[in-house]
This record gives sequence, structure tokens and C-alpha cells, in this order.
Amino acid sequence: MMSGGYSNQAGGENIALRLPNTTRAKAWLSQFDDLDQEVAVRLLSSLTLVSHSAFERALQSLIEREAAAVEGPVALYATREADPDRNYFEAMGNPDSPFAPLSAVPTGADLGSEARCAALIRNLAKTAKGKFLNHPSLETLRKEHARAIFVVDDIIGSGKRTTEFISAMWHSPSIMSWHSRHQIAFKALAFTATISGERRVGAHRCRPEVITARDCPTFEDVLWPDDIGQKVKDMFVVYGARTSRPKMRLGFADSMAALVFEHGCPNNVPAIFWAPTTKKASWEPLFPDRSILSEEASAFPPDILARDPVAILTELSGNEEGVPAAMFGPAPLGISATTILALVAKGVRSRAALNYAIGYDVKECTAILDRCVARGYLTPALRLTAAGRAELNFDGRSSNRLGRLPPIGSDMYYPRQLRGPPGG
Repeated sequence: MMSGGYSNQAGGENIALRLPNTTRAKAWLSQFDDLDQEVAVRLLSSLTLVSHSAFERALQSLIEREAAAVEGPVALYATREADPDRNYFEAMGNPDSPFAPLSAVPTGADLGSEARCAALIRNLAKTAKGKFLNHPSLETLRKEHARAIFVVDDIIGSGKRTTEFISAMWHSPSIMSWHSRHQIAFKALAFTATISGERRVGAHRCRPEVITARDCPTFEDVLWPDDIGQKVKDMFVVYGARTSRPKMRLGFADSMAALVFEHGCPNNVPAIFWAPTTKKASWEPLFPDRSILSEEASAFPPDILARDPVAILTELSGNEEGVPAAMFGPAPLGISATTILALVAKGVRSRAALNYAIGYDVKECTAILDRCVARGYLTPALRLTAAGRAELNFDGRSSNRLGRLPPIGSDMYYPRQLRGPPGG
């Protein structure tokens, strides 16, 4: 099985080949030189595909969880392009109807993520009237005594769009005044975000909390063998120069995102996947102008599934003999925890890379890491302990493991840079 292959939690169907086997994907692959074909297939199999249902379920759960911690109404806005130097509420408000909701999406816009988030917000507001305010005007915020503003998006890539959207709101003297008196707080909620995007948004003057359902996998987080990682980046550069967006050969702001939504491909993904064909650039993208066509949409699983851990570890080790014995028998710690220990033993310490491998969200992955630290299998800096090495060396196929678990420790410290976002 190739690196990056998926497996469901029951260890059944491998869906890695669905996307490369679509008609458009075959045409896309044919554009690569023969020597690059194998790596090109790996690129497709390494994408994290997010279906409509997985996206909406995760984002709705995130909004509800964060709103439950707010005492009072929460204003929800779908993040959109906005002039950071213009007062958002004045620009979008109706002077003849000051309590009318603001338009969620601009007229004539490419309604991808904005429309999807706006529909989710509208449904939430219907089911929890009084708690969720759907794109309220400034006057409605004042009347309802809103205690928080949530700006909602699918992905915070470079962070530019979210930061400018918040800046447009920040131009309102009322908003600044309420915030200074701790009467209203900002939170930027997204399905996922890059590390650089989180930092940029979090550095805004209003200091919004940035909270995501999942870490954003990038092609640098994919667990490639050493000889493949640099080859991947070189291919993005070489073939990206043939597209209509050569300056985005590594994705917007060089993000190298490896995640695609069923409602659209983010421009943070390298250009060879989505840059539209033009008269001067004949490169045929897999997701033309960031759109997902019907045949490719059929490859999107209902949930984000874990990769095959044995396949990943085999490639990282160079052969199956380098895969810890514990990976082949019953996993008393759970296959996800055992996989994390095995990857850490290989030097993998990025939480995004660990998320990518086990297919869990931020909250679940952080909980597993916390348990491994608390039980003495990992140090707080994500180094394997003697107890962790013993777990990996144990062959569950031939021995009885009862009584070998160490006592649960009380030290729950976790380094800030390795924690999930607040509440996640």
C-alpha cells in the first residue's frame, strides 16, 4: 500500500485509490513526466478529503461547544472578503432598517465556503433562537446584549481574510468600546487552520481566540520517506510553473495545504491541483478553478479516516522489520495511541502530522497525547520514555500483557505549543 493510504477504523476498505482512478485524475496524472508518475499518485493519495457531512458536523459541534461557554447571546458571521479600512456594519447595514440582518455573502460572489458557513449559521439560529444571532446588525448586537462575536470559516490559511474581516468590524467605535469594557469577545472558528494563519489572526488588536476542529495537514506534515519529501516540493515548483498561477505553486502564502473540501479546493493547496487553464497555461487541474466535479466528489468519504499505520511506518523504516512488534498484535493501548508512540519513536513530534496519521480531530488527538504523557509513555516534550519503548517492543501476538500497565500519573502538564486550541 502506498504512503498516505487510508483505512477505516475497522481496518477494511482502502479508499486511497478512488481519487487517482477518476477520469479527470488520470488525465491530471498523465501530465507528469514518467519518472514523476509514482510521486504524483502519492500526492493524490495524501490529500485529506472533507465531505459536506464531515465539515458541517464538525463545525456545528465546534460552534455549539464554544457558545456553551458564553453567558448570553452569540453573534455568528460567515467570514468573507471585507475592506479592512471600512466599517463593516456601516458598509453592510441598511439605514432604513437598522435591525435587519446583514447580508452573509456579497452579491455575485463565488459562493463556496461563505455560502456553506452562512447556511450552517442560519440553521443554528433557527434551532436556538435567542442564543445564536444570524449576522446581526450593530443595533441588534446592542439590543440583544451579545456577549461574543464568532467569525466562522472553513479554513484559516494565511489568515489574511479572517484578519481583514475582523478589522472591518473593529472599525466600529461601539465594538471597540464594548470590547474594552469586556462586554464582548471575539473568536475565530474554523474547521481547520494553518499554524501561520492562527498566529496572524491571534495577533489582531482584539486578540481573538482561534479555535479549530482539526489541525490543517500540509504536504510537509505528510509522513514521507526522506527521499520523497524534497521531491514533492520540487515537483510543486517545477509543475506549478506551468500553471496559470505560478506564484501560487506552493499554495497561497506557500501554505502547501493538503486538505480539500467537497464544496471547494482552498487556494492554500498547491496550484497544480486547482489553477484554471488559460490560453497561455494549458495545465489541466484536478479541481478546475477550485471546483469539485461530480466524479471526484464521489471519492470524498463520509468521515475523515485514518491512514494505514503499518504502511506509514513501513515506509518510514524502509522495511516491515522496522515496524514495532506492538503494531501487529492486539493493541491494549488502542491502535491510535500505539501508532502515536511508534511515530514519536521515529522522530515525529508535529501534532498536525500525528493528526494526519490517525485521522482524529484536535480534541481527540490532544486527549490521547495527554493520556500518554500522564501514564508515562511520553515526556511532556513528546519524547518516548522507557515505558513507551516497552509498549512498542511488546508482541501482543504471543504474550499475556496483564499487569504491565504502569500506574496513571498525576502530572498533566502539556507544552503550550503542543496543545490544542482553547476548548479543543
